[in-house]
Amino acid sequence: MSRLVVCTAAVFGMLTTMSAQAKILPDNNLYLEDSFDRASNVTEAEFNAIIDHARKIYANHVRSNGGRLDIRGNWGDSTVNASATQFFGSWTVNMYGGLARRPEVTADGFTLVLCHELGHHMAGFPFSSNWAANEGQADYFASNHCAQMFWGDETEANAAAAASVHQVAKTQCDEAWQTQAAQNLCYRTMNAGESLANLLAALKNQTVNFATPDQDEVKETEDGHPAAQCRLDTYVAGAVCTSDYDAEVIPGKVNGRGRNNRTAEEAAATYACTARDNYKSGLRPRCWFKPSI
Repeated sequence: MSRLVVCTAAVFGMLTTMSAQAKILPDNNLYLEDSFDRASNVTEAEFNAIIDHARKIYANHVRSNGGRLDIRGNWGDSTVNASATQFFGSWTVNMYGGLARRPEVTADGFTLVLCHELGHHMAGFPFSSNWAANEGQADYFASNHCAQMFWGDETEANAAAAASVHQVAKTQCDEAWQTQAAQNLCYRTMNAGESLANLLAALKNQTVNFATPDQDEVKETEDGHPAAQCRLDTYVAGAVCTSDYDAEVIPGKVNGRGRNNRTAEEAAATYACTARDNYKSGLRPRCWFKPSI
């Protein structure tokens, strides 16, 4: 094989990895059920406002990590999914009206979807590629770091969530957080996670419930889409994790590239709840995550 062919193949492989899409849902045909005439929990104005808010929050954090944030919203597209890519410095998030119009999705649930896609860029270890946090980690980031960035100061809306939060979820929030303000934010995050988990469950005609956590334990960390109940459990874990975070840091991104080694895991542990650091709640569920420290 000539040197030119080898180099061309290497470059093609690199570009394929760089541009690979990370999606919140498996490919599906739910777009066939989309209708602009059906009542929706998310309006076009809310769709655009949430995207604009995300740009304002995260553009500088992405820039400080060497990227340019590009969030693309397409209200008219019936795709029931969302995706993230990185290509030559452009850190892209694609959001679609088809997902926002799903009956299971609230405005806060849609926000959590956007947070998940931002998480592929920013959530860090464990990684599914040289740049993308895997699916479970993106979920964890969404309900932990990103929800606080979006809603931390929205005290009135957070307080309103207390009226509708599931009792099991409420109890977990009350045990994890000491102030009413933090508990209210946790309630709101739980409600958003339930909305999104209901959409994930709809793909397979399943149901999810805060009272029935997934009992499966993986032998090694899985990068793909966890089961719907497992994903709800991850949103719960993120909502009750009280560890500190730094919006400027991509946890465990060693030497500028993501690596699933012990060094990366130890570096990232500061920004998650771990048994190593004696956290009793907020640990990433074993239905997708297998810690090595």
